[in-house]
Amino acid sequence: MGGDPYDIIEAKAPRGPRRWIGLAALAALVVVPVGFLLAGREPGAVPHVQAPEPARTVATEREVPNLLHPRPRHRNGREILDVVFPDGSSAEIGYPAELGLARLGVRPATTGWLDGVPDSYRRLTTPQGGPAGVSRGQPMIRKLTGKVTLWQPMSPAEGETLLFAFDPWYVALRDLKSGTTFEQRLLWARNLRGKVTGDGHLVLTARPPLRLAVPGQIVGGEQAGPQLWFGGARETLLVLAPVPGCDVAAIELSVIEQRQRFSAEACRDGVYVAASGERGHVERTIAGLTVRRTA
Repeated sequence: MGGDPYDIIEAKAPRGPRRWIGLAALAALVVVPVGFLLAGREPGAVPHVQAPEPARTVATEREVPNLLHPRPRHRNGREILDVVFPDGSSAEIGYPAELGLARLGVRPATTGWLDGVPDSYRRLTTPQGGPAGVSRGQPMIRKLTGKVTLWQPMSPAEGETLLFAFDPWYVALRDLKSGTTFEQRLLWARNLRGKVTGDGHLVLTARPPLRLAVPGQIVGGEQAGPQLWFGGARETLLVLAPVPGCDVAAIELSVIEQRQRFSAEACRDGVYVAASGERGHVERTIAGLTVRRTA
């Protein structure tokens, strides 16, 4: 192993004329720079020494799955999953085993707002990749609390992103371009709570003045309540949302419509079900899916 550049090696001083020659050379090295500095400044001026600029380092955020692969039960060629929505309600879903919904993984989503604060309605999602999916190679701006951090906008059309850590889940609030105030961000950070169930689902709760949308609640003409998302990206996206008195004709869901792919929807035991993706797979998913509310 190589030595440290500042290691000290003991040696005896040389004797004789070589010692005096060495001392004279050392004195010349010290005197010349000092004389140069004194000659180059005005009388009475204090020499300014510029501190070296610290090296900037940007840590690369670790990518984490940030989704749950629930363990299915098997019954007569079908898979059965027990799922829990972000508000704590639950359901049992079944589907033909070849659809493989458990392998796609499931993520929670919901919305919320601050009481008495106009235009504070925001969506809460679980970004794929966790912190790496939010940072996109950019450094964190700051910590707001022990579990909440602030990041650069994820797109030019958005504001900064708040990232909540509810081990092992990460929940993102992607702000609007106009943004929220620092005080409002602290209200979100301090009052959104997350708890993980024994089978790995994330349940979110809020303390006033923060409020989360309840099942079936409509905000801006869109379904705002708790949801579960299976798949996504290039795969089929399946969304389940508990909606009392579910009526397909009255429900809008932008996460499905914005994909601009074939989509289909249905209501099953008070749960709104919508899928988007390749036509054949979407039709098989909607036709083969059963839902039974359990709590």
